[in-house]
Amino acid sequence: MAAGALLLASCVKDDGNYDYTELPEITVEGLESQEVLAFIDTIKVHPIITSSTEGVITPDNPNYKIQYRIGYKGMGAMTLDDGSWAAFKDITPAKGFDLVYPASLSTGTYLIWFTITDLRNNVTTSKTMTVSVGSTTYEGWLVLCNEGQDETVRLDMITKLNSTTITEAYNIATGMPTLHHATCINMYPSMCNPGDAIHLFSKEGAYDLDPETMETNPDLTFEALTFAFPVDANIIKEDQFNGTYYDWMIKYHFCFADNGNAYLKMDGIAGASYALPINTETMGSNDLFHVAPYCGYNWVRPWAKGMPNNVIFYDTDNRRFMVFMGHTSLDYLDEYQMVPIADPSADETKLFSYNTGKDFVYMQSTRRSNGDVYTILQDPATGKRSIYGINLGTATPTQSLYVDVEAPDFEKATQFAFDTRFPILFYSVGSKLYLYNYASKQAKEINAGLNGEEITFMKFNLYRASSYDALANQSEEFMNQQYRLIVASYDGTKNGGKVTFYDVDGTSNNLTKGEQYTGFAKVVDIIYRERQL
Repeated sequence: MAAGALLLASCVKDDGNYDYTELPEITVEGLESQEVLAFIDTIKVHPIITSSTEGVITPDNPNYKIQYRIGYKGMGAMTLDDGSWAAFKDITPAKGFDLVYPASLSTGTYLIWFTITDLRNNVTTSKTMTVSVGSTTYEGWLVLCNEGQDETVRLDMITKLNSTTITEAYNIATGMPTLHHATCINMYPSMCNPGDAIHLFSKEGAYDLDPETMETNPDLTFEALTFAFPVDANIIKEDQFNGTYYDWMIKYHFCFADNGNAYLKMDGIAGASYALPINTETMGSNDLFHVAPYCGYNWVRPWAKGMPNNVIFYDTDNRRFMVFMGHTSLDYLDEYQMVPIADPSADETKLFSYNTGKDFVYMQSTRRSNGDVYTILQDPATGKRSIYGINLGTATPTQSLYVDVEAPDFEKATQFAFDTRFPILFYSVGSKLYLYNYASKQAKEINAGLNGEEITFMKFNLYRASSYDALANQSEEFMNQQYRLIVASYDGTKNGGKVTFYDVDGTSNNLTKGEQYTGFAKVVDIIYRERQL
């Protein structure tokens, strides 16, 4: 008892020097959960910070420092600006304490950490908020761009949010290392495992993108995922020919390397993958010739049983057309190579020799005349260009058209698009758009309303589903969308790219300008992201 009294007395008599300054209580408001659309919306936070001793804290108060961080809610890693991976990413406030951050994120749920530190005592106060990022990439136009003078690869989209809302979305591919010099964006719908595919190609690498989120990572290279053997070249383009009467599959896939090789992957076989080059007359031989990175095939849909599987290529070394004689039976696995096309016999119509001796310019598949393929070639001696038509609706390729083109600046043209309904070719020279009717051999310049912008890409986007009956949208408006001319233009500024749609009048040989979308970089390729039933 006495000991207790002595202890109490000693405590009472303690005259030590202590600072009992009250630490302020910090409260943070304005960090409510948000729902945003990826690549369209912006995450905006306006925090209101209050100290129990100082009142409202303003950004000009030198005693406080704030920090924002973002990370997945749950497990996951984010790509940092230097291409490395981490559990979270620091975000710099736009102004003062406010956060203005574009929702350039893959779909999912994220946490944002807000931390304020009192610099006088290093006491921190934190608060989190949840951000749900929804998909804006379900359906619409994938727009592949090169940004800036160094041509940094960028994937944008004209996204269809619902039946009435279509808008632009920018820089939608995430998780990919920085690439330069984009070349091709390819997608194909599939009703079988593993389902739809989206592949992005550039001169510095090609990647497989998640078809729902457009997300990838450095390990998901196109070559690693689709090739049976290592490839000593860069794959710059992919195309496919349905070649089957089954609605749910695409039979033949072709891809092209920057060294002039072409490769085949035949679906329907377990473990199907790209293998040896097929640009040879003897399968498996090292005796290769170079081919242009294009192939021509019959685009009639649905593809009917009995329709030939021929695919046209152009041998740039020997300046001749070649054909891949595709088959739907495994009995022909030893015939995966190209063969020369025999010129028409004396009792057949001969418009040209398949050994043309001319340089390759452009090739496009169409639905005209039950599957015409049009090729533009240039005479190396005279510089004159001609259109070659080859029909693939018969058992063997047949000639359907030959025209020596006399049209303004046609020898200087860089972009081309053959209409699939009318005998019309659109071509561009710089900022000028021309229409050439190869039936009447008449040409004229079209006022496209582009204000002097360079035309960087043109196409008619025929849908890629094996059968159009499999498309989720069967409306007349949607199906007619294939027949609109798409023109991409560029004014030279960072986001000066535009995509404009035109309706074609085949009777008057004219165009009517429709919707226009802006804010892209320099567009190099466009394809529609289809949805199937």
